[in-house]
Amino acid sequence: MKILFIPTIIVFLDQLSKTFIKKYWVDNNLFYSKINFLGDYIRIIFIENPGIAFGIDTSKYHFFITILTVVAVVFLSTYLYSLIIKNDFEKIPMSFILGGAMGNLIDRVLVLFPYFDYNGVIDFIDIGFGHYRWYTFNIADAAITVGLVIFLYQSFILKKS
Repeated sequence: MKILFIPTIIVFLDQLSKTFIKKYWVDNNLFYSKINFLGDYIRIIFIENPGIAFGIDTSKYHFFITILTVVAVVFLSTYLYSLIIKNDFEKIPMSFILGGAMGNLIDRVLVLFPYFDYNGVIDFIDIGFGHYRWYTFNIADAAITVGLVIFLYQSFILKKS
């Protein structure tokens, strides 16, 4: 059951970082500002993304997307539990994916309650150089990506050897 520390730590770090970034940007009135973290290659910026991955706008369907995310988290939780029981190698990447999905789900749920003043999933990591930038993302998104990369590596590279 130690594997459950992975999604727990991801959710904790994701929510802590999002809370800090939002508070810092709002308190210092830094809207539309960016802070270079590693030169121009990594920048910190505050964005509330009302849509889904890669900036696809789904704000009209927010409640539906939130319900789909809840269903995905329930499915991933059940699937991870079965992987833990079987001691399957997929439990590590699935724990990363679950942690990321849960981190973004929290933001989606908070949007539904006006008291929390959330307008979307908080994204703040901007990577690129010059005018060539990747989509802005967060720790939860990074965890999902890491989980997918580990899964693909285990499924295709390790299976062949």
